[in-house]
Amino acid sequence: MGEAVFESFRRAVEQLSLERSVAPGASVALTDRERTLYAAGVGSSDPVAGISVGPRDLFQIGSISKSFTAIALLQQCEEEHLDLHAPVSEYLPWFEVRSTFPPITLHHLMTHTAGIVTGMDFTQEGLHEVWALRGTEAGWAPGERYLYSNAGYKALGLVLEAVAGQPWWEVVRSRVIEPLGMRQTVPIITHEVRRQLAVGWEPFYDDRPWQPQHGIAPAPWLESATADGTICSTASDMAIYVRMLLNRGVCDSARLLSEESFELLTQRAIAADDEGPASWYGYGIVTRERHGHTLIGHSGGMVGYTALIVADVDQGFGAVILLNGRGDRLEAGLHAIEALEAEASGEPLPPVPAGPDPTRIDDAADYAGSYRSGDRSLAFTAEADRLILEWNGERLLLERTQGDSFLAPHPGFDRFALRFGRQAGAVVDVCHGSDWFANERYGGPVTFEHEAEWDRYVGHYRSYNPWASNFRVVIRKGALWLIATFSEDHAGGELIPVGDGSFRVKSDDGSPSTVRFDDVIDGKVTRAVLDCAPFFRTFTP
Repeated sequence: MGEAVFESFRRAVEQLSLERSVAPGASVALTDRERTLYAAGVGSSDPVAGISVGPRDLFQIGSISKSFTAIALLQQCEEEHLDLHAPVSEYLPWFEVRSTFPPITLHHLMTHTAGIVTGMDFTQEGLHEVWALRGTEAGWAPGERYLYSNAGYKALGLVLEAVAGQPWWEVVRSRVIEPLGMRQTVPIITHEVRRQLAVGWEPFYDDRPWQPQHGIAPAPWLESATADGTICSTASDMAIYVRMLLNRGVCDSARLLSEESFELLTQRAIAADDEGPASWYGYGIVTRERHGHTLIGHSGGMVGYTALIVADVDQGFGAVILLNGRGDRLEAGLHAIEALEAEASGEPLPPVPAGPDPTRIDDAADYAGSYRSGDRSLAFTAEADRLILEWNGERLLLERTQGDSFLAPHPGFDRFALRFGRQAGAVVDVCHGSDWFANERYGGPVTFEHEAEWDRYVGHYRSYNPWASNFRVVIRKGALWLIATFSEDHAGGELIPVGDGSFRVKSDDGSPSTVRFDDVIDGKVTRAVLDCAPFFRTFTP
């Protein structure tokens, strides 16, 4: 492979993964079925101290770890130590989720089709968090729908421990990591590994959508040893793992899985909408179709880190991207695969995609107009492919986050996204926190009633959980809303009363998440429990 391929990959990572992101650095690698083609550091481990990413820096790979757990479970299945279609309670007799549906099996947990909550990581360990699922209720029958669940893979780690008689990470170390020769890889996050890690970074503010002008801060530190995502590795070691996937469970002389088990690992068990079109989930592995090729891999996210592996099993090329912060990885990884394939076939390299420009809004005219709420108003103008909020004599250039949601670069608007609503396809209103404004196209009531008791729930709630530090509850258009920014899995939504004093969080994916409010002191609710995780009222708005 020529240097032009590697330089193209490096520039793609810089433009697509690092620019306008929380991540200041990356460790990357490219491989084919035989050997590692390229491995390098890009950017900074610690921009404050001026330290670049080094070849031996460890990164937390997050949910890519799920495929390691799945491989270990498939090995146990091959040896007839467990049945993937047996109820989880056969291996964990105390496992319980409130449900009127048939039992949850290992297969359901491995494919994220159990109908259980995503999980809040509120105990920072596995045993009690899985035990706490008895306080939640299944949202639908197992196997019926896909909803990503870290809690489910925590349970699978406990199952692996039950059948193997040793901690899941020792099983994965001896049965996956060591046979592959991944000598720099560590299966759990402890203080002993901390000095080897690239410094992780998070948004400076944890209570609002991130914008570049906010800056970044070192990520909170935590130890973790759960089977859903605690492996630490280098890009070079992960290239070995990708080669194993390219070779269908074999790397060098190590065969981890039989052909039958590899088919189960990469099966298209359920459509994975959160991974994009033409994507399916198997056992800890995402399969997607692109340009007639089959690609497999997984992404990962931890506190201070994000990661990606992607492999084209048809052409035999793979890429690894490990970031020390939040950043987009998929487009850079896909570009790397396309560049490798072009080089191998003697074709010109594809151009490096331009970095994202969130201020370019092709349908900006859809949102233009004046929106009123009583004696207050917001005015939006469209100028070519830009959307401007005119406010108090200022012109604020909006950035699209996704769909009909936008961010305004101003302290008066940065705690919440501006979320436009539609009727019959036309944009008719906009919300910001609890504020609601409608334009002349809006057809419906302009005043709304709500339960008087709900006023006690409104506020800002915090936790010491580094994964999920806070959320806000507001009343909007006569309904309660939970607004969170701590992860895509818990973006919040309208709160729907379910009759027992709690509320279901009506998110777009129909999540079974619930929240209840309690501990009233001097007329104020002081605690909110979201999926069994406690949060407490704080003083900030």
